[in-house]
Amino acid sequence: MRGAAQSPEMSCVPRRSEPPAPSFQRDLHGCTPDAALRRVAQALHEARVRGESRVRLITGRGWGNREQKPILRKKVEAWLGSPEGRRAGARSWQVAAKGGALDVKLG
Repeated sequence: MRGAAQSPEMSCVPRRSEPPAPSFQRDLHGCTPDAALRRVAQALHEARVRGESRVRLITGRGWGNREQKPILRKKVEAWLGSPEGRRAGARSWQVAAKGGALDVKLG
């Protein structure tokens, strides 16, 4: 049948959705790894003072550097798992925003 519309049941495809982004975010684009880690420590401290339970750290996917490899996210993840990151309040984290951010749960 030409011009026949599909039924709504046939055209709806369920999408996997991410949980909503935390309200407290810090963008690390353009930072050197050392500067980014200082900003992460400051962000975690500020979020804890404000009573936030989660922080989104926007690292980017890593396509903007010469090697086109994610460098910043790996350094931030390593820091979050270190004793210093644990002391700063990082309890767990997961990759978010299609690999361009980390959602950090504070404890």
